[in-house]
Amino acid sequence: MSSVATAGLLSPENHRYVELIRNLGRKGVLRVGGIVADYTRYEPRGTAKAERQNTVITSVELGQFNAFLEAIGWRAIWSVNFAQGSLEDAVAEARAVAKVLGPRLLALELGNEVENYSHGDKPFRAHPYPYEAYRKQYSEWHAAIVKAVPGIRFAAPDTASSITWVEDMARDAKGDVQLLTTHYYREYQQRGTAEQLVYPDPRLKDALVRLRTASEQSGIPWRMCETNSFSGGGRPGISDTFLGALWTLDFMLLLATYGCSGVNMETGVNQLGFISSYSPIGVDDKGRTIAGPSYYGMLAFAVAAAGCPEVLPVEFDAQGANVTVYVLGAGGKARSAVVVNRDQMRDVRLSLKELGVKKGFGLRLAAATADSKTGITFGGSAVDEGGRWEALSREPVAGEPTTVTRMSAVVLRWDR
Repeated sequence: MSSVATAGLLSPENHRYVELIRNLGRKGVLRVGGIVADYTRYEPRGTAKAERQNTVITSVELGQFNAFLEAIGWRAIWSVNFAQGSLEDAVAEARAVAKVLGPRLLALELGNEVENYSHGDKPFRAHPYPYEAYRKQYSEWHAAIVKAVPGIRFAAPDTASSITWVEDMARDAKGDVQLLTTHYYREYQQRGTAEQLVYPDPRLKDALVRLRTASEQSGIPWRMCETNSFSGGGRPGISDTFLGALWTLDFMLLLATYGCSGVNMETGVNQLGFISSYSPIGVDDKGRTIAGPSYYGMLAFAVAAAGCPEVLPVEFDAQGANVTVYVLGAGGKARSAVVVNRDQMRDVRLSLKELGVKKGFGLRLAAATADSKTGITFGGSAVDEGGRWEALSREPVAGEPTTVTRMSAVVLRWDR
């Protein structure tokens, strides 16, 4: 929320930011929320403030944000203050946001990480605050907002980690939620290690299976609407390295494998008031918007997924190496593949013949070392001074197997 309240940041005049988003595709969703949403108020004729526990958004900033969305062609999820705000204020804000953003508003969120509202030194709700109490309040706010803004869509429950609350929301849905949402972080910042970004999270598969099942049974899509490596802004020296880019690419592909309809990588200034180490888009010492290491993981995903809404089953014998392979396509036909090699010792080789493909090209995601913070390239190219990216090196791929070196990745694309 504080990003929207910052003059000139999410603005069409911030040309670097516009180009960085455009590199990721012509369609996408920005989520405006986070913990700061629980400390934000909308004052149409007020004075804007971008503080972590005192953010004020005015009609001017809302208009600037809409112009930014128009420039990038994306839509937005918008959060209202369910923790400390009043229902009356939420209705007024929802009416204003819906009017200004129009079709750019994908959905409205009520609060952030709601299952934690009765926790902490200054809890927002009396303990205990079970799902049933939340659901009752959600229904009251939903009814009032829909009455004021007919047809507005909602994303919920926006939990910190509770899959049970998502399952309950899916089960109880009576047309009052259009997008199931939750968050995920690999670990807390203080306990984050490089090894945790090298190897899969043993907890994650079960959660993803449950989310996919809840979505399929309810017919409501699910979205990982806030996520990144280590909560609390990431671990410096790990989250802001090339390893973070490889983890980002693999993680986004893994989510897609389990039917996730979209992902929002936590970006920019966090609830603690500093730019997160894991932020895909940051600011340099001259105040210019720049691409961080994890941005390149998102970029590689965007290229691999373009025109490929399906993740297809694949069999690949990694022979014990720490390698993941994903095949993407449309209509059951493969169009691209991604090989992520996070093995610290071994290179691997993959032939397109195994996928029934005769020829294509490869774009490599590479850096000097896993802990590199600079010098990261995709397709032989880095993001330029204007925020633009274009591949400079497309390696022909035909009969010979492609070698994917240790701690690197390659995106393979081929003709239909």
